[in-house]
Amino acid sequence: MSDLTLVGIITTILQSVVLIVIVMKTAGLMKNEKKVFFPFFFCLAMVSYFLSNLYWIAYDLLNPDTRMPIASNEIAECAVILLLSAGLDSVLKDKKDILGEIIFAFLFVSVNIALWILWSEEWFQDILFGIPYFYFFWLIVRGLRSRKSLSGKELWIASIMSISFLAIQFVLYAEKENMNEYFKTVCYIDMFALIIWLCIKSFRSKDIFIATTYFVWTEFSMFLSPDFYYNLSLLANTIAFPLMYISMKKELAANDIC
Repeated sequence: MSDLTLVGIITTILQSVVLIVIVMKTAGLMKNEKKVFFPFFFCLAMVSYFLSNLYWIAYDLLNPDTRMPIASNEIAECAVILLLSAGLDSVLKDKKDILGEIIFAFLFVSVNIALWILWSEEWFQDILFGIPYFYFFWLIVRGLRSRKSLSGKELWIASIMSISFLAIQFVLYAEKENMNEYFKTVCYIDMFALIIWLCIKSFRSKDIFIATTYFVWTEFSMFLSPDFYYNLSLLANTIAFPLMYISMKKELAANDIC
């Protein structure tokens, strides 16, 4: 077992402990809240993520340093996205569909799926389990716009940084036999700069849509990162769960959720 795989297992175990704590706290929150729609789906999402982690840990221990084929953990990860989508939809008061947002969400997720396919060459798995992200990402974009969670300037900066990251990923793939270190450095500086910025914004604002934006960006970053950067993204992803929980509590305190 390589050192990077061992670090990944340890980080996943740490994340699983965090998830257990959040599940317990969310369950306690449901006992004290009259409106439990959002906490209920959030709790189920955290349980699903925990089950996916258990599968990852078991697989890495039994088959270290090998790529996992299509497996049941993918179903759990789809459940996470769909359950979080149900929770976000419950707090969105603006139900207006804007064509530009739909197109942007569709194209952004499609480009991510295309990159997953290029790197993994697993067409069926990447397309099938990428589908829930279309709706999830669209809800996030609509929430950020309708609630003005981020300013127009901040939205443009985040969009440019994320699109630049994806564009450079295509460059890295084209030169995968002899990767250009300059592009690789710029790519991951871009990726982690956006992770850090969204983390700080989530902590300061305690806004559920910013927190879920941070979560989904760490997810996309993990999917497109080699081992070392993957483990750093996994650590950032772990931070997303308490940030989403805190944001959900603030949402419950500020609104009547049915």
